Amino acid sequence: MDQTDQEIEQIARAFFIARHEDGIWETASRLLKHEFRLYARQALSMLEKKQEQIWSEAPILAPAGILEAA
Repeated sequence: MDQTDQEIEQIARAFFIARHEDGIWETASRLLKHEFRLYARQALSMLEKKQEQIWSEAPILAPAGILEAA
């Protein structure tokens, strides 16, 4: 399992626990785990898009002095 798969698994587990406070991830059905993994992938995708947006706007927002110092 690579890092992205591990991140998805951890996020899916966290979403599952938040939704099913008394549920146990290890005993959840494959279908339910799949559903929460989809939520996790979507959340990561949204974060990546937001991060790309922030980075693309960063030069516009950075003061000229900071760019010259680099």
